[in-house]
This record gives sequence, C-alpha cells and structure tokens, in this order.
Amino acid sequence: MSRSSVSRADGEGASVPHAGAAAPLHPTLAALSHVLLIPWAGVLIALLAISAALTFVSPYFLSIDNIFGTVAVYFSWICIAGFGEAMVMIGGGLDLAVGSTMGFAGMICCLVLTAGLGLWLAVLAGLTAGLAVGLANAIAITRIRLNPFIATLGSLSIVRGLTYGIVQGAAITPPDNAAGHVFSWLGNGTVGPVPIPVLIMLAIGLMLVVLMNQTPFGRHIYAVGGNEAAARLLGLKVDRIKLAMYLLSGLLSGVGGVLLAAKAGTALPDAATGYELQVIAAVIIGGTSLYGGRGTIPGVLIGAALLGVINNGIILLGLAGYWQQLITGLVIAAAATLDVARQRLEALQRA
Repeated sequence: MSRSSVSRADGEGASVPHAGAAAPLHPTLAALSHVLLIPWAGVLIALLAISAALTFVSPYFLSIDNIFGTVAVYFSWICIAGFGEAMVMIGGGLDLAVGSTMGFAGMICCLVLTAGLGLWLAVLAGLTAGLAVGLANAIAITRIRLNPFIATLGSLSIVRGLTYGIVQGAAITPPDNAAGHVFSWLGNGTVGPVPIPVLIMLAIGLMLVVLMNQTPFGRHIYAVGGNEAAARLLGLKVDRIKLAMYLLSGLLSGVGGVLLAAKAGTALPDAATGYELQVIAAVIIGGTSLYGGRGTIPGVLIGAALLGVINNGIILLGLAGYWQQLITGLVIAAAATLDVARQRLEALQRA
C-alpha cells in the first residue's frame, strides 16, 4: 500500500509518521537541544550566573579595578595561548607544551633585554623562541610521525629543562632603563581602564576569527580535524597545515609568555608551570571538540573568562587556592560531557 493511501485510510487525510521517524521533541527540549548545539552557549550562561552570584556576595567583584585590573589581565595570556591551542585541537592535534613555551619565551625576551639589545629585538627574540618550539613539535609530528600527545609531552619537559639550564635556575629582571620601563608598560599599562594585555588579546582574537572563518586556511584546519583521510583525498597539504597550526600555537604561546613576564616584572624559570592545564581547560570549556573539527575563537575567550572569574571568586570568598584545581577539574569534566552529548545529539538529528 502506498504512503498516500495509508494517509487516506487514516480517516482525515492526516499523514502517519514513517515507522523509523523520531517522535518530535517537546518545545522545551527542542530549545535546549538548539542551545546544546552552540558549543559555547552553556559556558556563557555559566559565566553570567557565576558573575551574578559573585556580585551578590562581594560588591568588589564588579568594580573596574577588579574586572579589568585583575580578572581580565589574569586570563589574557591564558586566552592568547588558548587561541593557538584551539587551532591545534580543531585540526585534530594537541599541544601540551604551551606552558613551558610561555616560560621559555618570557625568559629569552628578558635575557635579550638585559643584554641591552633593545625592546623590540627582545620581544622578537621571545616570539622567535615560541616559533622554534612550535616548529620542533611540528617536525616531530609530521616527519617523525610521533603521536601529538607524546611529542608535546616530551617538549614540555625539554623546554622547561632548557629554560632552567640557560639561567641556572636564576630569575632575570629587565634593566631599570627606558626599554625596561616600556617592557613593564606592555604588561601593566592601560588605555583608559583597559589593560594593554587585554587589548592585545582582543586584537589577536579578532584577527583569528577572520582567519578561521573567512580564509581557505581556516577552513582547511576544520577539514583536517574533521576527517584527515578525507582531507588528504581532497588534495589538501595536511602536513603543511599541521606545520602552520603548531607554528601559530608556539607563536601565540610566546606572546602570552612575553606579556606574563612583562606583568610580573621578572622572568622566572618556573613561570607558567601548569598553565598547559588551564590553557587546554579554557579551550575545552569554550566548546572545542576533543575529536577535532569543531571549535571557535570566541569560545576560547569565554572559556578563559570563566576560569578567570572562578579563580577571582575563590580569592574574594577567601577560599584556599587548592579549590581552584578541584573546580577547574569539575568544569573540564562537565565540558567534556557536554561535548559527548553534543556529538550524540547531532548523530540523532542526522539519523
């Protein structure tokens, strides 16, 4: 019997759903499913809810000094390094060396500055150090064919050890001269109420939004992360794309490390230790898929902001610092769970 005759036999001409068709969702569940499909929507809601709660608990939270001078500055270098990490993860890779790269870049920058070679040469040296680490990671992954986890885990330790070895464990403080003062301004200066690191973060984020959404290179990163084998069959130069991804990750980690050293006023060999966890957390929380092929630059910004607000809230509430690790871990687990749920929901919608 044809589908049209079945429809007429129903009595009123109403069509009968196909046997394999899924039942329509309740309007509330449908709305929630649409929200779930936006990777950073839930994180933004959590950010607003936590901010509202902290505003109620502490009137200091919403002050300009706290929002711009503490929270935003704290997560700015996390976010900048996270932009590079996000591109790597969208492309199906992983960079565990971002924290060590930040510390190494900041140290190289300060060493050149103390040698009297000028501010901009020092900054260039720091960024070049970050690029060098990214290049080494890319060669290990694309030429030697090491797993990204193993390759960058090894470079995490190598780069940190190199940073200690260069200065024999000592701290390097920029000189008290004009170049040193400008370097300090990069980390502590403001334009109006907005700190320089935050402005740099926003400028980089805007450029990367254009890169990822409006250029063939950005679309190629998504393609490689979504299905590397299919990308090769389409003729994409996968290894070159991976090389560019890791170079950008190293460069942006270098930017974050230079700003961190400028803010601190000194370069420590253990600077940014453990930051790889926070950077990767910001990326995952911001909706970048663990499976590659999905993620956004604005999502990284929102994820980093959430971590910054949580850290600030712990301080304002007078809680011990170790609670930050617990809460960050719970947030990562929740974000990963949402990622799995999002994958399953999309599979159901395609069925």
